[in-house]
Amino acid sequence: MLGRVFKDRWQTALKSGEPTRARGYLRQAIAAYRSGFEADWRDAYPGVNAATLMTLADPADPAIARLIPVVRYAVERRVAAGAPNAWDHATLLELAVIANDLTGAEEILADLLACQRDSWELETTARNLTLIADAREAAGESVKRLKSLIAELRQ
Repeated sequence: MLGRVFKDRWQTALKSGEPTRARGYLRQAIAAYRSGFEADWRDAYPGVNAATLMTLADPADPAIARLIPVVRYAVERRVAAGAPNAWDHATLLELAVIANDLTGAEEILADLLACQRDSWELETTARNLTLIADAREAAGESVKRLKSLIAELRQ
């Protein structure tokens, strides 16, 4: 919960033209999400949120390389236990995008779309992926395939 509060404050500060304050809120959001994930590694939700925000930090947090495999393993264990839900697939999708595995992300998207219950689940994922796409585009990276994934989520 605390991570979400700081994430909202970060986005508000960015929109208000307060980049220094925003950077502080982003750090607090990352710390809160990481702490939540480290408290219970079986819950991938705070881990994927930490990873997403870590990619948006400038510079990107190098600890993300250690975090992604652990979060991926946590959600893969849930999937292997049977009856994965849309959030499990959305988490795997987001992790694939963070790792620049867009081919894998396209495959995961098919699974997500097949088990999605409510449109807001897809929109939440699309918003997070848009944050990543915007940051990568600002850094001069090509985001054409990523934007295509986002468009499919929003259909």
